[in-house]
Amino acid sequence: MQGVGGSSPPSSTNLWSVKSAWYREGPLRPDERGLCCTRSEWRKVDVMMDGDAATSSSQAQMARDGRHWILRPARPTDARALAQLFAAVRAEGRWLVTPPSAVSQPSEAFFIGEMIRDNDALSLVAEADAEVVGNVLISVERSVVSDHVGTLSICVADGWRDVGIGAALVAAAQEWARRAGLAKVALGVFPDNERAIAVYEHAGFVSEGLRRRQYRAPGGGYRDELLMAWFPEP
Repeated sequence: MQGVGGSSPPSSTNLWSVKSAWYREGPLRPDERGLCCTRSEWRKVDVMMDGDAATSSSQAQMARDGRHWILRPARPTDARALAQLFAAVRAEGRWLVTPPSAVSQPSEAFFIGEMIRDNDALSLVAEADAEVVGNVLISVERSVVSDHVGTLSICVADGWRDVGIGAALVAAAQEWARRAGLAKVALGVFPDNERAIAVYEHAGFVSEGLRRRQYRAPGGGYRDELLMAWFPEP
């Protein structure tokens, strides 16, 4: 997880991995924040997309270095490319909790495609030269006491960081959250991911706390997780 808008992915837990694990294995551990109560309880987002140009149609964008890219909704046909993106970021060994050996890329692609078809979450992609180079996801909790909360996950490919893509993805997700009527958008980030934290703070996210020794580190030991949240204005 490196900086949004500059690095890759700011959230320490990739929500696609969390959800696809639910499909395979059933309810997850408490540290996954109850994202997977039951599939039928996830909020459908298709009706909330209506009228939101930032999340319902393709938008041409220009990176800070002059390269062109497109912001658009994810499609089921993006599943393989998204799985490849996440695999590449996992292989960097710094930004995602789940180790590469724990994820089957074909299986992840299958589950990603199914979830996009089901419209269970907001998912946008950054595309450049017909290649998926970024993704942002907001998964909305579906509970009578917490269905006002969304959890954000973002991933930007190496080579496309520090050029504004991450910041644009976060801004589009925030606009969707406003239209969806969410009262809170939460995320988790590794405390040493200073660039990502700076981008989140610039977007209005605030720190809520630190979960110490929350995840096992690949080389041994543990990693903390910083919890942040953004609260849309009423």
